[in-house]
Amino acid sequence: MPAPSDPPPAAGQRVVVRHRLPDGSATDVVGELERAGDPLVVRRADGRVVEVRAHDVVAARRVPPRVRRPRPGEPVVGVLDSEAALARAWLPAGSEPDGRWLLRSAGDRTRRASSVLALGPPGPGAGGLAGAVDRASAWLAARGSTPRFQLPRSTGAPVGAAARADAAGLAAVADLDAELDGRGWALVSPTTVMVGALPPTATTAAPAPVDVLPAPDAAWSHLVRPVEADDPVVAALLLSAPDQAFAVVRPDPGTGTGTGTGTGTGTETTGARTSVPEGAVAAGRMAVADGWAVLTDLAVAPEHRRRGLARAVVTALSAWAARHGAERLALQVADGNDAARALYADLGLVEHHRYAYREARRS
Repeated sequence: MPAPSDPPPAAGQRVVVRHRLPDGSATDVVGELERAGDPLVVRRADGRVVEVRAHDVVAARRVPPRVRRPRPGEPVVGVLDSEAALARAWLPAGSEPDGRWLLRSAGDRTRRASSVLALGPPGPGAGGLAGAVDRASAWLAARGSTPRFQLPRSTGAPVGAAARADAAGLAAVADLDAELDGRGWALVSPTTVMVGALPPTATTAAPAPVDVLPAPDAAWSHLVRPVEADDPVVAALLLSAPDQAFAVVRPDPGTGTGTGTGTGTGTETTGARTSVPEGAVAAGRMAVADGWAVLTDLAVAPEHRRRGLARAVVTALSAWAARHGAERLALQVADGNDAARALYADLGLVEHHRYAYREARRS
């Protein structure tokens, strides 16, 4: 077991857990600790979840993040610098900095827009870290958001100077995580950030034409955010980046396949259309901030999946992003979304880091 002076591993940390098997032998499991109770829940690097009953644990301790050398052409950038850029792609009005924290509230429309992004320590104030948590929680609650923090975690991808630049900030984030864990705040929505070079322009014809628009139209909203189509807060979030575009593949009423007025290569179209059905068969959003292209809201209607439409949308939006100054692509993919992860890996994206949220438990 760990030495008495060592703090026990906390949820969100990378750990090694030695535990007994039914035959009396012992084995190790290495991965991210998702739950520190009974049973311990560890997510391995391959995504498999392992549960270990407390009475079977022989030893459990923290281990450093695994080190993965970047692939040729992969952006080499720190966790905190990339998260700061990603924040600009989805930023609610009225956000406020507090030291290296960014306070954001969109009334719980999304966790990302209604949380405190922690990139290091908070600004100075009474009560130290605990006082800063109390102030940030009150700020969120006053604006209709659940007290919640977004906590980035390294998985070993940034190395060298980028990793050294992250060290102090990530240590402060770990201290915050321990403070919130001590308050009993839940760890929720574990997510992987994947990065890579912008996908090259398609060399073959897309399976359907893709319209790329400067703002979401009714077809885009009908597929991606139908419940929030008339919500002004969500509308402002969608247009909150320095620049953004919205891709739509429209249904062909004659054949049931995708059609449209675009070219499938990211052509921007703003003119009026006639006889275009409401809705879309595929859609997505791309924002550009600080040289990053940030993909969000990728959706394909269930009956039109496995036809290459998601790839066509990403390719069209990537071509648009390259023309608007982006040099690299980033996106967030929730744990368990294996189909999306496979698509992004096939496009050349790799895991860069992870994050999860700590949020106050509802009474």
